[in-house]
Amino acid sequence: MTGAGGSDGWRERAARLPSLAPQRLELRRETCALLVVDLQYMDAHRDHGLGQALRESHPDLWGYYYGRIEKTVLPTTRRLLDAFRSFGGRVLYLTLGPALADGSDMVPLRRPEVAPGLTAAFHHQGTFEHGILPEVAPAPGELVVNKTSRGAFASTALEHVLRNMGVETLVVAGVSTSSCVESTAREAADRGFGVVIVEDATAEFDEESHEASLCQFAVRWGRVWTCDETLRALADTPSTAGR
Repeated sequence: MTGAGGSDGWRERAARLPSLAPQRLELRRETCALLVVDLQYMDAHRDHGLGQALRESHPDLWGYYYGRIEKTVLPTTRRLLDAFRSFGGRVLYLTLGPALADGSDMVPLRRPEVAPGLTAAFHHQGTFEHGILPEVAPAPGELVVNKTSRGAFASTALEHVLRNMGVETLVVAGVSTSSCVESTAREAADRGFGVVIVEDATAEFDEESHEASLCQFAVRWGRVWTCDETLRALADTPSTAGR
């Protein structure tokens, strides 16, 4: 099946590599949750935060990245949200940014004085830029967990929350593929959760990096499916589909 980027290259590469991921993955409605990662104004809107900076410094990447978010990631994430909400499934959101205005609670390596390139994406809770995009905004009763690191498990009580909810498998959407999405997905797999990254609900600055992350995750950690594949698995649970 051809992905949203128009290429099956990463799947072909994955098929040539040893399969080191778990051979079975159960995607059961009552024990899975949709995790929406960092779809905030500060990094997922072309006119705010990181978008403003990229437009000046890397206009080609800016056009590709935000074009993919607008045309593919947001509509696909909306489909996933509608599906999970239709059967009463768990939906959780992640946001990235310090809680304190001075940023002193943020991981030091992500602070602007250490990593100046992150200045445009450094916005604390309560600011406009920290907010989640309205196209995929949380519904009442859906939990938002704020993190101060790329991988959510490193700086939040997400694992504790998921265990309390009885979640065993995560379906992951959001940005960016090679950073917060992949870091969180790998951390989840290392903690024993089944993980599905939805390829057409994720985006990276360039297609090569996006596909490299998907390839290695499929080979080593869990599953990478399209939205259509994910929704079919949810409709026919439990699923033991392949990569």
